[in-house]
Amino acid sequence: MRNLRTYLAGCVLILGSSVVSAGPITWEPAQDTTDPFDVFSAGSTVEAINASTESSGTVTINGVTFTNRNDLLGNSFGNALDGNTSGDPSYDPFLNTFNFGGGASTSINIADGLLSLGGSYLVQVWFTDLREQFNDRVMTFGDGQGNTQDLEALGAGLGQFAIGRFSATGTSQELSLAANGFSNAHITGYQVREIPEPGTLLLLALGLVGLGVASVRRKAVRLTAERRPLTA
Repeated sequence: MRNLRTYLAGCVLILGSSVVSAGPITWEPAQDTTDPFDVFSAGSTVEAINASTESSGTVTINGVTFTNRNDLLGNSFGNALDGNTSGDPSYDPFLNTFNFGGGASTSINIADGLLSLGGSYLVQVWFTDLREQFNDRVMTFGDGQGNTQDLEALGAGLGQFAIGRFSATGTSQELSLAANGFSNAHITGYQVREIPEPGTLLLLALGLVGLGVASVRRKAVRLTAERRPLTA
């Protein structure tokens, strides 16, 4: 059950938050992007960014509103799905764009000025690029301290995402980006969430498991468009 698995991945990270030292990001394994229920929605939104070709506007996915940014890395691109679709009219615009630049290794500050010292947070980051010549690319995301997670551009068909936990050591968090064998870092989008008390989340997770309320929402990737000229 897809949405339950994403939710429980976040729960595992949250439940361990009291015993992990502050600063580093603790990552869960990468997951294949499939549908809007990929988007973790527990807790409260601190920042949610769609690395788009637009500088204004929003897209709401699974109840989380992502603000468009086209300046995270200096450049933006708008055909990352290369004619494929998640089957969801809100998720597709998010997955179809990315920001790129900064050379093969760079970093950005996420939730800049929005974090509370010592607070517990989740970060979720996406990478999608389905263009045939580039869909074997791998991006490495981390905290600048050696704690990293690789994301594949293609994954099982729509790219990949990962969830990590960190405790704030300041009012912003570093997110490092490293391109593996290509010239510029890429990012599809990210969100930062302030997480609820571990005990509360555990009860919610156990309730979901017991009731079996999550449903399978995987949708087949549909190849409907011709390949287009490459510009990024």
